[in-house]
Amino acid sequence: MRRIVIVLLLASAATLHAQINDSEVWVGSLDMSSGRFAVSNLVNISKHPGYDNQPAFFPDGKLVFTSQIAVLDETGHAVQAVIHDFANGKSTPVPGALGFSPTPAANGSLMLLRDGHVVLHDASGNESSLTETNDAGYFARFDEQTWVLYMNDKQRRIVIYDPKTKALDTMAIGSTTAPFRIPGKRAVSFVAVEPFPVPEGEAAKTAPPRKFFLRQLNLDDRQITTLATVPFRTSGSHVWTSRGTLLMASGHTIYEWNPAKPDDWPIAATFDDPELQGLTRIAISPRGDRIALVSTPRDETIIRDSRAASNAALAAHNGAAFAQVLKDDATVVAASGTVIQGRAAVQQSIETRWKAQPDLVFVRTPTSIEISRSDPAASERGTWTGHTTTPAGPADSRGDYQAVWRKTISSAGLPSWTIASEIFIPLDCTGAGCASR
Repeated sequence: MRRIVIVLLLASAATLHAQINDSEVWVGSLDMSSGRFAVSNLVNISKHPGYDNQPAFFPDGKLVFTSQIAVLDETGHAVQAVIHDFANGKSTPVPGALGFSPTPAANGSLMLLRDGHVVLHDASGNESSLTETNDAGYFARFDEQTWVLYMNDKQRRIVIYDPKTKALDTMAIGSTTAPFRIPGKRAVSFVAVEPFPVPEGEAAKTAPPRKFFLRQLNLDDRQITTLATVPFRTSGSHVWTSRGTLLMASGHTIYEWNPAKPDDWPIAATFDDPELQGLTRIAISPRGDRIALVSTPRDETIIRDSRAASNAALAAHNGAAFAQVLKDDATVVAASGTVIQGRAAVQQSIETRWKAQPDLVFVRTPTSIEISRSDPAASERGTWTGHTTTPAGPADSRGDYQAVWRKTISSAGLPSWTIASEIFIPLDCTGAGCASR
């Protein structure tokens, strides 16, 4: 069973948004010899529902990533570190290692982000806090006394953290990524957006286009330098290579940036696999012979997983999670014939029914999903069932439904699908309670 959740904010997310968070970790062979960049033999090693993300390599070549184990939220308690051993091809969860951004430390230990601070999880399962923070969203450690953090707050700050004084010195705002260590330097790189904050409402109509910039923070003089303008949609996550270049992804493409040619972003690799349409994170093994990629799956998979998440939210009577799969102005025609306009109204309607009928549950099962070849849209057809108990007795209903989905591409270059309209057609009801539903 695929366990997909609807999330509002991840501790490691750069922006606040509602979406189905469905991602997988892929690993393949990498050849960067003689100026080449060749990726081959890519395999999905997570093959797991929901959020699988944030891969990082151990010095010995093993890979760690984080995998969803419960309803996802911003705390990090619902994700667990998983170690993949290439020698036997197995992925093994690390008991008790809960949190985002699993990062190898000394002696097989892991640094993890949970509840807004970094914890150290050692090989015996013991844990200790490394930072006394409440809203850290990413981290980079140079030594025990030198940390650069991305703060998951409204300013999206990049800060230097002092564990002795607990001071957070703000170096930059408007970041959209973690701070990434630059090899051979006491410096980090990150991507920031301008204008910041992003204009909303009427102001957004006249605001200049948003631009993304690759920037560097030098820890010795604490100076920020703009390295380049990023000319494509991207999450901004990147990795530095052994040849001093940087890799960043957009859609199904990886670009390689060279500091010697700051205005050029040549294509390093593209992927035809429909499961690799929304690349975000990239990691490279210490030997440079393997690459790990994170990508959203194909459109149909996202829609099916979104429907599964919606069903799970209905079963849990979680109105906010249920409604998040809808567009703000979605139209729903209920089985009763009632027309409900807007996400907020749909949520209110179902929550009102739950209060009156505590055991009310609906399940929608898609029978066909067709992606439009001409528009950013999709058609979903299926069957639905409902169960409730009224004062007159139980009522079990069933019928057909059709949903229209619309696709958007985020500023990170990732596909997002939401429901624009749904219509539910009643076909049958059995039980004494049918007349008084």
